[in-house]
Amino acid sequence: MIKKIKAMFFRNKLSKRISLLILLVIIVFFVKGFFHKKPQKGMPARPVETALAIKKDVPNYIESFGNLIPPNDVNIKSQVTGEIKEVNFTEGTEVGKGDLLFTIDPRPFQADLDKARAALMQDLAGLKLKKNTFERNKKLFEKQLISQQDFDTYSADLAGAAAKVRLDNAAVELAKINLDYCYIRSPVDGLTGKRLVDVGNIVTGNSGPTLVNIKTIDTLYVDFTISETDLPKVRKAMDEGRLKVEVSMEQENGSSFKGELLLLDNTVDNTTGTVALRAAAANDERKLWAGQFVTVRLILGIKKDAVLVPYEAVQMGQQGNYLFVATEDNKADLRIVKTGSRQESSIVIEEGVRPGEKVVTLGQLGLWPGAAVIDAVQLKAMQEQSGKENKPNKNKKE
Repeated sequence: MIKKIKAMFFRNKLSKRISLLILLVIIVFFVKGFFHKKPQKGMPARPVETALAIKKDVPNYIESFGNLIPPNDVNIKSQVTGEIKEVNFTEGTEVGKGDLLFTIDPRPFQADLDKARAALMQDLAGLKLKKNTFERNKKLFEKQLISQQDFDTYSADLAGAAAKVRLDNAAVELAKINLDYCYIRSPVDGLTGKRLVDVGNIVTGNSGPTLVNIKTIDTLYVDFTISETDLPKVRKAMDEGRLKVEVSMEQENGSSFKGELLLLDNTVDNTTGTVALRAAAANDERKLWAGQFVTVRLILGIKKDAVLVPYEAVQMGQQGNYLFVATEDNKADLRIVKTGSRQESSIVIEEGVRPGEKVVTLGQLGLWPGAAVIDAVQLKAMQEQSGKENKPNKNKKE
């Protein structure tokens, strides 16, 4: 056939070009027909594994990644200048609010307190003298035995003595505060970190180094973000009640920790298109650790009668997600599906599959719409049964 076409069109230069073009078209059609040949009837059934699509109530959630934050993260510093005399805790252990952590040399501050108290006693005696003098001269003034100027002088002396006593009282209180600062106590219940300053070092009040860090771990904050496209449904769910969260870590082999949403931030981050949220998760068993990255599920509600199929049944194609259903007459039926949230080893199918249908979970790559299929478990049983029937009986006499 090709030789006839060549003889017909190879008469001149133009016909040669046309003939070459026709030859290429013919070759393309032959090749296309060869590689896209439809399956012939009577081809053996393809072995597949299947599972039933089930109907079940499942949580409707948004999944994100988050970070564990301690509610209290305190850097302990000295509020007075002095020498560290004692360390009263073991680093890396839990401490309670009010527990003694460090002792600064209290002797200079005790001396300041004693000095302030002595000045107060001296000025109290002077105040008493000024008060008695004022009372005596008040009677004389009422009898007009002293001048107004003298009486004003006695009155001013009394007021000055009273003010000096009040100043002394303030000095005593300040000395008490500074003496109390020599005994550095934990402001919160929490877990201590590494001790950062040793005994014998001189520390500067307020501007000196951090002595130790304490983090609250009984409850931990979970900071995470969601897309701004999810913001409307999150706000709607929040209007209906407080939202729950589930926190999980890869190291915990799938176990999750319960929590509750505390905060939806008041702005959308324009650079990322996300909104920040904060939840709180109980940590009674101390399995969560500050600073860890975790997976967070924000539970928006419960989806009733959701259709679930095994996660491995769903494949990705050019038209989106799809799967194969094994029909009652053992044919493969291709379904384009709309998927929902993943539920452990299953996934929600929003559209495309009905409860009770058999979905193919293994063997999808060798299937096409209308292909004959057979359950791999059933096929194996048939092969084992056939093997037993064909196996010669050694006990049978020939």
